[in-house]
Amino acid sequence: MLVFLDTEFTDLLNPELLSLGLVTLDGREHYAELDLTTDAGKDRAKASSAFVQSGIFEMWGLVPGAAGTEWEMGRRTGDWLLGLAAESGAKVEVAFDYSTDYELMEYAIRDSGLWDQVRDVVLPVNVNPITGTITGELAAEECFRALGQRGGRGLKRHHALADALALRAAYIDVKAAALAHARST
Repeated sequence: MLVFLDTEFTDLLNPELLSLGLVTLDGREHYAELDLTTDAGKDRAKASSAFVQSGIFEMWGLVPGAAGTEWEMGRRTGDWLLGLAAESGAKVEVAFDYSTDYELMEYAIRDSGLWDQVRDVVLPVNVNPITGTITGELAAEECFRALGQRGGRGLKRHHALADALALRAAYIDVKAAALAHARST
């Protein structure tokens, strides 16, 4: 089972998790965001970079039921990954294009007390060498464009779920292009 991961975090120098999005290859989604009304949420919002404060938080609340404490975010994510592994009977490959995304997800699951179970069923995979190509970038841009259109749920670039969906789109298009090329030679 392959899932695509993206996170949003406070800043590049001292990253602390704000939200995370996961999407399976077949399109099932999981999204969790920090409840900014809690003391911890307020502290992280205050510690966030100007970029995050001016562009990321305006997209909070677009996914109903997503807000929670970091413990709740980690617990729900861990449970979701464990469920996928049980359903597929195989490890869940967690694809990312930036290693900090995986580390922040791991920390949240660890803090929730589920990491000892989850680490046995996940396999981290950096797909940036594949998805960071022109074909992948074009597919990601098309995904962002589709999300921004009417009916696109209001998700935009730098929303963790939108970015996970774009990473999935990039992977799918790059893989399809590679298969088409292989068949034509």
